[in-house]
Amino acid sequence: MGFAKLLLLWIATAVPCESTPPPGMVCIEGGDAIVGADDRTPAERPRHKVFVETFYLDAKEVTVGEYSRCERAGACPRLPRPSYYARFQRPELPAVPITWDMAHQYCVFAGKRLPTEVEWEKAARGPEGRTFPWGEAPPTCEKANYKGCPGNTTLPPGSFPPGPYGVYDLAGNGYEWVKDWWSPCYQGCDKACGEACLGANPRGPCDGARPCKGHTQRVLKGGSWYWPEDMLRGSWRRGQLPESGLHRLSFRCASSTTQLSAWPPRFMTEPPARPADPAPPSEEERAKALAVVEDTDIFQIPLCGRTGRARVDCRDPMSYIKSNEALQYLFGDAIKNVGGGYVGLGADQGYSFIAHARSQWAWIFDYDPTVIRLHHVLRAVVKRAATREDFVAAFTDKRAAATRAAIEEEWSTLPTEERAAIKGVFERARRSLWANYARQLRPARWTEGFGWLQTDENYRYVRLLFEQGRIVALKGNMLTDKALPSIARAARSLGVPIRVYYPSNAEEQWKQLPPQYRENVRQLPFDERSVILRTLITHRFHKSDSRWHYIVHGGLHAQEHLALPGYENVWSFMEDRQQVGAYLSTVVASGTQGAPKRERYLDFLSYIGMPSGRTEPTL
Repeated sequence: MGFAKLLLLWIATAVPCESTPPPGMVCIEGGDAIVGADDRTPAERPRHKVFVETFYLDAKEVTVGEYSRCERAGACPRLPRPSYYARFQRPELPAVPITWDMAHQYCVFAGKRLPTEVEWEKAARGPEGRTFPWGEAPPTCEKANYKGCPGNTTLPPGSFPPGPYGVYDLAGNGYEWVKDWWSPCYQGCDKACGEACLGANPRGPCDGARPCKGHTQRVLKGGSWYWPEDMLRGSWRRGQLPESGLHRLSFRCASSTTQLSAWPPRFMTEPPARPADPAPPSEEERAKALAVVEDTDIFQIPLCGRTGRARVDCRDPMSYIKSNEALQYLFGDAIKNVGGGYVGLGADQGYSFIAHARSQWAWIFDYDPTVIRLHHVLRAVVKRAATREDFVAAFTDKRAAATRAAIEEEWSTLPTEERAAIKGVFERARRSLWANYARQLRPARWTEGFGWLQTDENYRYVRLLFEQGRIVALKGNMLTDKALPSIARAARSLGVPIRVYYPSNAEEQWKQLPPQYRENVRQLPFDERSVILRTLITHRFHKSDSRWHYIVHGGLHAQEHLALPGYENVWSFMEDRQQVGAYLSTVVASGTQGAPKRERYLDFLSYIGMPSGRTEPTL
């Protein structure tokens, strides 16, 4: 099924309201909404019908007191508090002056997001498209707070009767930021603007992601205490520079789900119990796990001209037979005991993730044939090495002949030339691998036992999965319709959710995430425990000397946003990262007293919210 069809299926069906909305929020049930106006300003035209999926919206504007909690957590920029704004700064008043970034960061901190313009307008106008939240009657100071009303200042949210759905102050009080970039045509439905009307669940230019070429302003809705009554109608639209923060600019937050992704995330507040060892699979289960399609033409992918870089049309000329991401233990809390299935690329780091997650099935793929042949070597050795020390010894000069024989025995059904190629990888890399594995044997207390060769139990578990045939290594290119889609089908046929997906930093190699890759990841059967473990080569988000930034991305959040072309690369996701400040230091450092090396790297781990939206996308 094509990407466009997946997108349409995903957004075409409204999820019913759940019985208990998050505290302080109301449910706006999905369905048609009337937005825009034909008889007002050009920016409001045309009046049109759109489908809006079920969402949850703050019943009231965010207050100064609520925003202050985000400040104290180190997750939000400080609210300006000049003396001439004193009358706006009482804790019960709406938070002003707010820039778009301040509003966005608060909503992320709260585990929510800014509403889209059509969401905001549906909440303000109801399904029938009324002009004002209260109906068609002209504004009065008993209905809203706008210019000319007594006080000439903001009022506590909820001071006036609510509009449709029980939402307050959608006309007047604080001008409210929404997610969308400003366009002079409402959602591009006027073809003269040169943009396509999205029709269902529209999010405006670039789906609200940044950067957005040609767009420099965000949308404000609802008027304010400072502006006259003409701006109170629900269809009113105004563009404003995101960095503008004046004493009439405020906001409220939205969510696609009742399960908010505020820090600390679920994997810390509700850590799963350790799964029991899996029983030996049946022949039918093994057949399902092996029903994958290899990318046999990976040998035909040309090499790029530069080591350390890959593109859509070429692969990195270097074979990464050992990981250079030294701090992968930072992922540990996010995946501990999640079970389910594992999908990832790379060398032996995958076994550390598998052991820590207690994955029940694992599919390891790579487009470098050397790396896949290395996994074939490891399978032959692990199955015959009773202890992790025995495993490491298999790469010494003394044991080399026995290891060659083990490879020959394990892969006796393969063609002679392929067995020779597997043994060739062993011969060429044996001493380097021995040094790498011997280093991993040495205890490192700051990793808290993370690493498949760090503890006897971790090694025992990986060996058990090998013995049961639960680890499948295959040649796979992330950008084709073969390996990853077939892994998704295999997992579904086994009834196994993919709980850990590890693309390393492969995604950042592409300027844009290719449509086939987006579809491949959206097909993986994620659930609310699923995470993507990703790395980026950057110092933008941390202050240490590490070249890597380590990211835990909620799987459902990723799948939801991969359906939106405006999120064109992995850097787009980083806008939604948790700016947790002291929260991260407190939570990640918990129980690690006496581990100064770990504390040095506390600020590397970004958490991007989970879960978001439905249990899994409709396919």
